[in-house]
Amino acid sequence: MSSREPTVLGLSLGDRLLFMIGAPALGLVLGYFIPRIADWATTLPWMPFEGPLRLIASFDGFWGAVGLLVGGLALGVFAAAAVITMTLKVTLTDTEIQLSKDDKTRTIARSDVGAVFIDGKKLVILDGESRELAREEYEASADDVERAFQSHGYPWVSEDPHADLFRRWVPDHPDLPGAVNAVLKAREIALTKKAADDAADLRTEVQKLGFVVRDEGLRQYVRPLVRS
Repeated sequence: MSSREPTVLGLSLGDRLLFMIGAPALGLVLGYFIPRIADWATTLPWMPFEGPLRLIASFDGFWGAVGLLVGGLALGVFAAAAVITMTLKVTLTDTEIQLSKDDKTRTIARSDVGAVFIDGKKLVILDGESRELAREEYEASADDVERAFQSHGYPWVSEDPHADLFRRWVPDHPDLPGAVNAVLKAREIALTKKAADDAADLRTEVQKLGFVVRDEGLRQYVRPLVRS
């Protein structure tokens, strides 16, 4: 049973209010001024899309202005909600970690956690065999993240304890099994196509084969699992 209140990491209340108030306000301003901006743009001889610009400028009447204001407000609300939804929220207790992002929540039991650390702007959680249970961008300050995990008794480390084992992958790497090379080749294609879901699924397949992969841009670095 948890002896402490849950700790929540992510966007602060102030940041959330800034998005929820600022984005709709910006949408209203944009909706109000866009016909005037479009009308001005049509006076520029080099400006393309004169037809669409004149159409936008024609919405300068009462009902057109109301429609643009409502549209701008709705766009601002949608944008703010999207940003908040796509931002990682971490809820910590003494017994589990909840990671919420993109309207999805997954839970990692405290007993499954072998190490927690920050790698650049990513929060990384390893299990006892050094598999990556999570590698996610976070919004809270690094100090706040460290204090939160330590206060709930998680095994925090200052840096990746296995960083020295990573080696850059190249096609048909001689030190890797053929199956691993095949998955990493497919993953390279997914990274090139910016197919994030496919790349994430293939990362999991690599770990099932006994290796961990991390990315630096389109470059992949790989290491074997290490039992703690």
